[in-house]
Amino acid sequence: MASLVFDTANDPVEVAAIYETSYSTQKALVKSLKISNKLMKKATGFKGFSLLQSQDGKQIIALSQWQDLPSYQAYVPPLAADFSKSKSAEGLTAPPAPIQTLIFEVVNAQSAIAGATPALRGKEAVVRLTQLAPRSPEMRSQVLTSMEEMVPSILENQPIPQSVILLKSLDSDDLVLMTNWNCSAMFEDVGKPEAIALSSDFTELVDNKQNIYNVTTIIPAEVKKAKESK
Repeated sequence: MASLVFDTANDPVEVAAIYETSYSTQKALVKSLKISNKLMKKATGFKGFSLLQSQDGKQIIALSQWQDLPSYQAYVPPLAADFSKSKSAEGLTAPPAPIQTLIFEVVNAQSAIAGATPALRGKEAVVRLTQLAPRSPEMRSQVLTSMEEMVPSILENQPIPQSVILLKSLDSDDLVLMTNWNCSAMFEDVGKPEAIALSSDFTELVDNKQNIYNVTTIIPAEVKKAKESK
């Protein structure tokens, strides 16, 4: 099962490229992004890639993971001409530029199961993204501390998530809580996840956006096989 692992030990960076869509354009854009980003697998420092498709039809997020910031900055996306050469791209147009690209570091990553590694696993996964933008830079530290304190309680909410990852932007004041369920089938018994309830005092400090996404694609990094000695 393909997975995208989150850990704080090696200081990876997570890059979220955000695309606006509609129900009528989502499917084609998912295919185009999947094809155009396959070349990432061979890039130095690439650790994994996932496509998140919002359930309201309005967004797709291409989430890529890199060993460090210089690895991501050194990556050169394929040109539209290269895209059109792919046999899989027949009938599709090259993806447009994202409306926003955010670069994050992992501040905290916790799993509901002791000893388990926080990760997105398989194409049945569902993700809730809670994006909080402090209303002034001076509030960021306070907001980040409050978000870290939320994580244990989120892991106890129904439906119980597999993991919660706290991300801090490197190029803006944005902070994101990524809550992950690795199988949507569990919602049949306990209901779908709802937005995180934020206190009125906390919402005075931040602008808050929350959305639910289906994981449609996970592309792990290529594992180089060791050469057999003769």
